[in-house]
Amino acid sequence: MNDSAAAIQGNSNPTAEHPSVPPWKIWTLLAFPCLVSAAFGMRDPGAPKLSPNADRPSLVFDSYMRHEGPDPISSQPLLSPYFVFRNKGMQTVRIKELVPSCGCLAPEITSKEIPPGGDGRLTLPIKTRNEPAGLREYLVTVKYEDPKPREVALSYKVVLPEKQIEIEPRVLMVMGRISSTDRDIISISDHRPERRESPMKVTNVTSSCSIFTAKSAGFSAVDGVNRNAIEVTYSDSIPIGQHRGIITVSTDDATYPTLQIPVILGDRKRPLDEPVTVSPDSGRVIVLSATPEKSTGTSFSFSLPARWKVSHLETSPPQLIAKVEKTESETPDSSQVTVSVVLHELPRKGTELGSLILHAKDGEESEMVTVPVTLLWR
Repeated sequence: MNDSAAAIQGNSNPTAEHPSVPPWKIWTLLAFPCLVSAAFGMRDPGAPKLSPNADRPSLVFDSYMRHEGPDPISSQPLLSPYFVFRNKGMQTVRIKELVPSCGCLAPEITSKEIPPGGDGRLTLPIKTRNEPAGLREYLVTVKYEDPKPREVALSYKVVLPEKQIEIEPRVLMVMGRISSTDRDIISISDHRPERRESPMKVTNVTSSCSIFTAKSAGFSAVDGVNRNAIEVTYSDSIPIGQHRGIITVSTDDATYPTLQIPVILGDRKRPLDEPVTVSPDSGRVIVLSATPEKSTGTSFSFSLPARWKVSHLETSPPQLIAKVEKTESETPDSSQVTVSVVLHELPRKGTELGSLILHAKDGEESEMVTVPVTLLWR
């Protein structure tokens, strides 16, 4: 046997260079990873539970985007899409603000405080009368606290049909000094092909207060579009301040029985030493169609110069009833007047805008404060 063979033969015997390993060492090496894992898995039973997302928002909606179908939808003056939500957190959710993407939206919510596990609904009433045809997207941002400040965006998409009823201007604004010689025209255009041969007729026109007067001013048909004109004139003696009112147009049309046009008059500011404020600056009445006597009213607090003597209250529509609940002094120069507004019977279908007017006397001078009121039908 040569030296190489001897070397190979010597290496073929493992016990010659590596003695056998005791079995207890092998079991120790195998068990060591398990012992380490168990040690790291043990923790203080009083420690908080591990959570992959402990900062999860409490307010959860059934949907964050809705699409109304079919495309386009049928003609209707008011859409009322809604989103259902639930508080899945451990603390009360407080709604701080609802921010709509445009003035045509007036978002409503069932409650501004939602307890843990509580449900609610957010509704987006959309007046389509003056909205352009085609695909439209409406957004509302809900700002709330749980108690951490949060916000969530909700989207509603809809394809509106071609123009039906168009009112121009949508809001009649008359600024500066106004006299009885001033005159404005409001145009109500009916684009519906099915009504070309049987035009919608204006049956009545009313104004919410005496500082302006509205009346029907004729009918015309041009290029297949029927138009009704409304003429508006004004009083010479409009009290100081900016005033809001409504023109209500009644028709013989079952789809649009009532059309309303907001009016804003005047921009003369009151003297700094005679401030006039009202809280809230607008109100709403929940109209319950089935049980109008259970409709929810609203309350206003007027801060007025102490010299003012409230003479009477005026409401529009007349189905709203206003009452002075109390009058008390705030300071030697001002007083607070609390006024409640309730509904005693159903107004005409389609009536969505109203107003409260407080009339007062400052010596021989007439004073007036107007507050808009929205009627929400249920």
